[in-house]
Amino acid sequence: MVSKRGIIVWIFIFVTFLSIMSSFVMANLLTNNGADYVINPYIIGDLVGALNVETYLWIFITTSFIFLGITCTIIYLRQPPDPEIIKLFLKVGGNLAALKRTQEASTTELAEQMQYSRKVNQKFFSQVSTDLKESNKEALDLLVAQKRAIRKVSSDMVSVIEKKTGEIGDKISGDLKRQEATINGVKRQSQESATSIKEQRSELEEIKLKLERIEGSIAANQSSLKSVDNPEDIKGIGPALGKELRILGIASVGDFLITDPEVIGEKTRVSQEMAENLQAMAQLLMIPGVDSSDAELLVEAGIKSRKELADHDLILLSKKVGEIAKIYVDQGKISKEEYPTMEEISSWIRVAR
Repeated sequence: MVSKRGIIVWIFIFVTFLSIMSSFVMANLLTNNGADYVINPYIIGDLVGALNVETYLWIFITTSFIFLGITCTIIYLRQPPDPEIIKLFLKVGGNLAALKRTQEASTTELAEQMQYSRKVNQKFFSQVSTDLKESNKEALDLLVAQKRAIRKVSSDMVSVIEKKTGEIGDKISGDLKRQEATINGVKRQSQESATSIKEQRSELEEIKLKLERIEGSIAANQSSLKSVDNPEDIKGIGPALGKELRILGIASVGDFLITDPEVIGEKTRVSQEMAENLQAMAQLLMIPGVDSSDAELLVEAGIKSRKELADHDLILLSKKVGEIAKIYVDQGKISKEEYPTMEEISSWIRVAR
């Protein structure tokens, strides 16, 4: 006949086993996915909620020791004699000596069971500790290897960038020196003969076009924004708005530009007017040479697209942007070094065309 005490012991043993197995699962998830990996276990997740795997690992380890302690405590407690057995012995005329021997035998058997359980638990937790140490060592070795690989890739990338930058700089320097030599030659020719002025002007125009092409080639590599970039790269779009845009299927700057601003105004936290300004900001940032401060000044000056910038008069636009930039400098929004010059504005218009 199974006693209530035995049933309770087996229940706590089963719960302890489940908690230990859950600890192994959490340790495996921690090793494979990292400490910040968020899970929502069945039943426990409904009570506690979604937490990171490291928190659940400590929860299950703690509960394992708690239930193990309760189980051992129940086993160690001295089991009272069964009243039914006492009644049976009294009824059939049993004596106290027989009852005492029965209790001693039960106590001895219980002590043997406790000793056996203690050995099993010690062996089990020793194995668990060994497995955890091996898993932690493997995870640490993997992280060290990844760190070394990332450091090597970063070093190689920096070397390549420095090499390419040096080559481009040398090439540009050589081109500029050649152009300077050509200009000096033109000047000498202009001093020698007045009849060659027209030819010199033609050559100067060609040189100017070459310089503009070189400038455009250099500026083409300095675009602040590309169509494949994330919407959050646009000044004014933070993580919260970026999340709302992705829900609408807007995953890149290109998607953002072709989406109706009215739809963005209805489905997100920004108004239609704000959406139009952000789209204008994105268009202008895609023009080589225009950074976020420049784009903000152009939007404030009424430039809402690349076409509007290309169609604008240099003098009028320089006047508008200069007035706004002066206010921004006084307010501390931009520094004096960020104040756009007429040459920079001319470069924006030329590249936009």
